[in-house]
Parts: sequence; C-alpha cells; structure tokens
Amino acid sequence: MEWIILILWLSIINGGLGGQYVLNWMANQPQYTGGSKIDISPGVMTWWREISKLLWVLVAVVIELIRGKEAKYLWPGFISLSTIIICAFTGVIENIGFFYLPRNYSPHIFAPYVNVYLAFLPFFGKIMFNAAIRKEHWIAIMLVIAGLATPHIPWLLGFAQDNNNALDINAIIWIVIINGCLLSQQVLNNKTVQTALPGVGPNALVLWREIWKMIFISSAILIIPIIGNMMNANMPKSVKASKFETRVLFKVDESKKEYLLNYYVKSDNKYFLKSAVSENEEAKIKEIVKSTGYHQFFSLFDGSIIPNNWIPILFVIAAGLTGYIYSFGFFKLSKFAAHFWVPYTNVWLALLPFIMFLFGKEVTGYQIAGAVVVTAGLMIGVMDHRKNRVVEIEKKKPLDK
Repeated sequence: MEWIILILWLSIINGGLGGQYVLNWMANQPQYTGGSKIDISPGVMTWWREISKLLWVLVAVVIELIRGKEAKYLWPGFISLSTIIICAFTGVIENIGFFYLPRNYSPHIFAPYVNVYLAFLPFFGKIMFNAAIRKEHWIAIMLVIAGLATPHIPWLLGFAQDNNNALDINAIIWIVIINGCLLSQQVLNNKTVQTALPGVGPNALVLWREIWKMIFISSAILIIPIIGNMMNANMPKSVKASKFETRVLFKVDESKKEYLLNYYVKSDNKYFLKSAVSENEEAKIKEIVKSTGYHQFFSLFDGSIIPNNWIPILFVIAAGLTGYIYSFGFFKLSKFAAHFWVPYTNVWLALLPFIMFLFGKEVTGYQIAGAVVVTAGLMIGVMDHRKNRVVEIEKKKPLDK
C-alpha cells in the first residue's frame, strides 16, 4: 500500500513540477506574451505566483472546513511552524531564481543542475532520521554526475568550438543558491511533518507556508527598491566603461542613450556622472538605467505588482496552481525519509528535452542522453524495493499544544 501511495503522488508531483518549469519559461518569452519586452521583475513574478498558491490553498482549506474538519487542526504548533517559516524564506529566494534563469536559458539546459542537491539527501536522511543508505544510492550519484557531464562531451573532446550548454557566472550562482534552498526545504519538510500537532494535514501546512512566503516577498518588493533608491543603485557616480556600455547603453534606444551621455562623461575607461544634476534629471536617469536591469540585485525586485502586460502573469498564476499541487504532494509524502522518494519526483527531466523540442528549441542528442542518464540515476534506488520496504519516519511527540 505504501508503494501505491508513493507512485500515485509521485506521478502528480512530476506533472506539477514539469508543468511549472515550462510555464515559468513561457512567462519570460516575448513570443508567448504578446511580443513586447518582458518588463516584470522576477520578484514581482514571485509575488503573483505566491498569491496564486495562497488563493488555491485557501479554497482547499475552506472546502475541508465545510466538510467538517475542525479549525484547531489548522494550527501546526510552534516547532512545526518554525520550520515552515525557514522553508518559506528559502522558498522565496529559490522562486526568484526560477524566474531569473528562464529569461536566458531553456529549462532543458539548466533544470538538471538545480537538482544536484539530491545526491546529498541520503546522507542527511541518515544523519537526521537514521534512514538507511543503500548501494543503489551510490550508483545513483555516479549516474547523476555522468548525466550532467554528457551534454558537454562534444566541447570537452574538442568536437565543438563553443559550449552551447555552458552557463554564465550569474546562472551558476543562482544554481548553487537554488540547490541549497531545495536541500534545506526537503530536509525541513520532514521536520515540519514530524513535529506537527496530531490531525494537522498537508493543506494546513501549505497554507502557513504560503502566508509566510507572502510576508517575505511582499516585504522584499516594498523595502528593497527603497534601499536601492537611497543607495543610488541605478545612478552610479562612476562605472567601468565596458560594464556601462554592455548593461545600459546597448539596451536603450538612441534618444535615451543620448540623454544619458549628456550626464555621463567617459574618461580612462570609465564613465563619470557630472556633478550638477537636478532632482528631475536624477529621477529620469534612474528610470532609464533601472529599465535595463543594470543593478543585478536590485533589479530582481523592481517594478509595480500591477504590470502593463498581464499575459506573463497568467502563466505565473497557472504555475501557482501546479505549485500548490506539488507542494501538497510534498507534504503528503514527507512522512517518509526524503531520499526514499524525492529523487523520483524528477522523472519529468527525461521528457523535458522532447517537450522543449516541440516548442522549437534546439535540442541535441547529448542533451537528451544526459537527461535520460540523470533520470535513471534518480530512479535507480527503487531497484531493490522488494527488499527495502518504505517506512514512515518516527513521529516526534510535539512539545507545544
């Protein structure tokens, strides 16, 4: 029976996760959003995704209450709530990254890398829950590493001059951050379920998580732009010429370029801001520079939550629905040690190159082979399921009532 439950929910989670990657990517592609430039920041997209998830889970909770569930079972307890708050914080960071990466890369290129953390789950499962580490886990780790390397083989062997699968430094930084966030969430999801008060179900846990995610992302998009404006993040007094030209001048039209060059003077491979600039001129300079995403941190949170183009938001709201579905599934399965089931939530990785091929993206045989090998590595642990029955983690007795 445990395996039937696992397979059913893993199928649902795979659909939700795979769908979310594609929807996030479509929300950042002008050809699917009316053709105009995407001027909605990853932070604002994250806000809409979380408000969407919050509304979906509120509907689910109301239905539970109407059907007779007591309201007291919505409170998970302080210990469980503390893990939820940590997961909510890392979840907001992770989601910003998931809206940043699709702007520059197809999901079939970066998605396998954001799941590297899965190789470490067996060790955390052993340390925190005394879950067994099996030989299949070691085989899986080797296959995942081999699968990640496969798309780079033509470049590594000198068959190709350019590595089309290479990621820039910002993408690599985001992948490291996302891996850390996902790893902490998978481990803490177990603790959330383990320490929750009796009778508290997955919808209640998702509800509290979404409430805190909304608190964090709303605070970020309100406070961080104010800090950026106080620091004049989008009006540097001096900046390297190559950086200013690449990040700003090459991204604006001629009239805006000419306006900026009226106030920035080039000298010794740097641009310097003139001293006599009025408040109105400062505001216009900041607006032009901000529109280019010049400051790579503060630009993540720029913009109004009411966008000029609602089409990307519709994709994000749909991603919120798939996000609610797999979040419910994650909490449903988190009574089991994470390394027993989390790796198998990524079967969609093997199908992703074919899906992106249907969207017109260039997909190579090496990318397909890499995705298949990674997926095989993530699934190899089920080979000895007849000898290793999946068992629930021992539920701790809550300290708070």
